[in-house]
Amino acid sequence: MLYHYTSIQALEGIIREAPSDRGLCFWASRYDCFGDQKEYKLGIEVIKKLLPKVERKLQPDRQIATAFVWDDIKVNKMLPLPYVISFTKRFDNDYMWANYADKGRGVVLALEDSENIPIKDMPSLSMRPCLYIGTMSDEDLLREIETEYYNGVWSMLTGPKKDLAFGLLKESPQLFVRFIAMYLLAYVATRIKTDQYDREEEIRAIIPSQRPIPEIITLFNQAKDDINALGIDANAMIQMIENEKLRNRPNGEKVYYKELFLPSRILTKVYIKDPSKYHEVDDILRRNGFHAIDIEILP
Repeated sequence: MLYHYTSIQALEGIIREAPSDRGLCFWASRYDCFGDQKEYKLGIEVIKKLLPKVERKLQPDRQIATAFVWDDIKVNKMLPLPYVISFTKRFDNDYMWANYADKGRGVVLALEDSENIPIKDMPSLSMRPCLYIGTMSDEDLLREIETEYYNGVWSMLTGPKKDLAFGLLKESPQLFVRFIAMYLLAYVATRIKTDQYDREEEIRAIIPSQRPIPEIITLFNQAKDDINALGIDANAMIQMIENEKLRNRPNGEKVYYKELFLPSRILTKVYIKDPSKYHEVDDILRRNGFHAIDIEILP
């Protein structure tokens, strides 16, 4: 099971659709809108430090560790940015209740952790656990980076366009490994955190996507034929890029996010800590058609 800690106000937004294959709506916040702006930088710096040990036997034109420079990455508008939704493996985490469920007055949603959940319009979504520096040795982090590096290579060389990938590796190896670098940026750099946050036991749903700025949309429209040749639906990709939304935090800060729709059937239970909130939560569930969901009051 996966668990999502949130407020009662956010609960109404999540289940605003009637029970269906798109009955749950989660917000994936863009990574540069996170409160801790040093987090992504930390992940990039760790990769830059440890990746040379993975690449030590590779030819210089196939090495990418030197590309992980924070000052260059943060200003590169063409790179995809990760959009993230946070989950965890426990419903009874007091730290999470205090910090992410309205100081204990919110809810925890219990979600079926199934690999067969259909993800519409988000083919690049991946679920990964966070990696906490201080609770892991450099050797453990290195193994994780190495595993993900070869996961990226494997996905390209065994995918539907493997012949094209092999050709790219042979004719333009530096371009090939740039795709691997973007894979590491999306699925490794986003997960590395300090041990200050290890009590969160966080699992992240990660959606890498470019920002919908005019020059990127123009570039993707011009490259539609090439994108389709890679076995990717160019129109669907452009739509995913364009489908970015904006909300304001109470302090006025802007947060950019994407909506991730999941099937209603994966919601199995709602937990609360404050008994006085039972009828409010029950009313929200029933008004939105979720009549069969149990509400459990935790001590």
